[in-house]
Amino acid sequence: MMRSVLMMCVFAVLLCACGPSPAPTTTQTEPSSAQRAADTRRIHALIVGIDRYRFSNARQQGAVFSDLRGAVGDALRFKQALVDLYGVDVDVPVRDACDSSSATTTTLTDDCATRARILEALEQRITTLRAGDTLLFYFAGHGSGYRGDTARDQGAGYNGTILPTDARNPDGSPGDIFDIELKALKDRATAKDLYFVSVFDSCNSATATRDGAAGQSRTAPALAGATLPLAPAPAPAAPASAGGDGYWAHLAAAQDGEEAQETGGGAVGARAGVFTTALIDTLRMPGMRDATFGDLIHEVRLRVGARGHAAQTPSAEGTLTAAIGARSRTTVLYDVEHIGTTTTLQAGTTGGITRGSRFALYANQADAVARRARVATASIADVGSTTAKLTLDAAPAGALPKRLIAEQIAHFLPADTLAVAIDLPAGPARDAVTAALRATGFAVESATGATRLVEAADEPGAIALRADDGTLLAASIGRADDPAFGDRLTDALRKVARVQQLLALRTSGATGTDADPFPVAACIAADGYRPTACPSLQEGGVRRIGMGERITATVINRGTQPVYIYVLAIDPHNAVDLVLPKPGEFDQPQPPNQPYRRSGMAFDAPGAYRFVVLASAQPIRADAFQQAGTGARDLGACTSPLERLLCASSEGRRDVGVAAVGDWSAQVSTVLVTKGVP
Repeated sequence: MMRSVLMMCVFAVLLCACGPSPAPTTTQTEPSSAQRAADTRRIHALIVGIDRYRFSNARQQGAVFSDLRGAVGDALRFKQALVDLYGVDVDVPVRDACDSSSATTTTLTDDCATRARILEALEQRITTLRAGDTLLFYFAGHGSGYRGDTARDQGAGYNGTILPTDARNPDGSPGDIFDIELKALKDRATAKDLYFVSVFDSCNSATATRDGAAGQSRTAPALAGATLPLAPAPAPAAPASAGGDGYWAHLAAAQDGEEAQETGGGAVGARAGVFTTALIDTLRMPGMRDATFGDLIHEVRLRVGARGHAAQTPSAEGTLTAAIGARSRTTVLYDVEHIGTTTTLQAGTTGGITRGSRFALYANQADAVARRARVATASIADVGSTTAKLTLDAAPAGALPKRLIAEQIAHFLPADTLAVAIDLPAGPARDAVTAALRATGFAVESATGATRLVEAADEPGAIALRADDGTLLAASIGRADDPAFGDRLTDALRKVARVQQLLALRTSGATGTDADPFPVAACIAADGYRPTACPSLQEGGVRRIGMGERITATVINRGTQPVYIYVLAIDPHNAVDLVLPKPGEFDQPQPPNQPYRRSGMAFDAPGAYRFVVLASAQPIRADAFQQAGTGARDLGACTSPLERLLCASSEGRRDVGVAAVGDWSAQVSTVLVTKGVP
């Protein structure tokens, strides 16, 4: 298993919106009291809003950040939305109290929102909540960043912090709450099968810019020479359920480098964060109370842009197929554009889409996740690199919306895609295995197949799956006479076939020419090398890295135009994970000669890691290839690379190819991990 030890950047950067924005007029549709009473969602919340900072320039000479004027109001408005929309029994503070708690919520404002109290409140909730509960952490206030020696998650080389009211004390005492601390708390929550949802209306752009009037920007200057606190020690957690249903999601207001600003009147309480305003208005729209986080952030982006803040892009990460207070399910969803008679899937060959595969279409993500109100089904008629044309199976009952959500319901793999050897003695079991193999529709028996069906070592009569190099892909897929054997075999082999499909993306350009429009230099090596100087390969033309040794993945666009770059990692068990873009990042074109890297990772098992580097003129759905390995529970619901950790096992050789096909190119590199440091 390859564990990322990168410290996540306060989950994400938050919205920065400049200039006054008129209060929107919306149709408010709220559930009835009976509906709220019937709601089974168990939502608990920590609500934090800070306008007054003890060490701001209003109270500390030489301070370089200001008080705010709308953060407390945002927190209280969001709290009221929880009451109106979800029936949460929130705390009711006594007059002028800044610290108030009930069985379900805690509210901290201004002087009470100290570093110690915020962390304490999160700890208390995590300790006392039970599996299936939602812990929602809302924060409105200043955010910032710091440079870490081993972990720089933002594109500008910074990690994130949020500022409690006692942050930036000149005496040097701990002030900011660091990303590493929040990640540790998040991990504890999800380990208990809690739903951990964070919503931050703050920035960690790591700049000191404050455009406009004082108090507009919700960002503080970056920390210089920050000493990271120790992350909270992992506390014994209650055993997780067999389903492992815990998840986390984070809603943020903008991407890396953007600032969070307040808009509105100048008085305290008369201002508001554009992100919070857009989020609350979206939640109050008909049907959006139950929308998935993916649907929410899509609508919030539209609202923010429509109000004149097009330079800021609200963002989200984590399990975006869940909704507030509701569990998620394993799924991969795609955006679809329907204009006139043309229906286009926003993914292509570089996202694993194949001609003939079938999709169910839904009006929104919430319906897709619930598999309800299907509006049409369609098949892939033509596939490009980043888009595919869908043909509707039948005329829809009514007009289709312009934006649709698609879920794949049948993946077509061409005949003879996968050669599989059957190493079993003649008899009924072998005959049953042969029949099940034929029934897959995409696998054929071959004595030279690199994937082999053999007798399980530890389960008499059961069938195992292994590679021809001896790697055990699945210790057991059951007995051949088990009615479920065929389905399990198909699932396992489909993962093998999809990895082959991914590796087949490797392209070969014209020899001796400069035809590749997207040349990319990729380097996977031990930490410490210069971004522009990849260490030489070891003897035999391979890269050898010891288990536990920190590594960095670096890619550089060597072309003349910006290009989207993605790095996927594959293990011999056919697990696939997205390494770049980094946790919390959205697709952004990488400029020429600008190193793009992820550091602080380590391998904890020997073997060969294959890294696929994709470069494209357009964003692609590289994350659609992500899957758990053969013989493992699929983790398709984990949509953030932070939650999907790499796996590796067996040996391999270095294999490199770089070239171009149309508007994309791909290369594959293999790193050999050894038990000892080379």
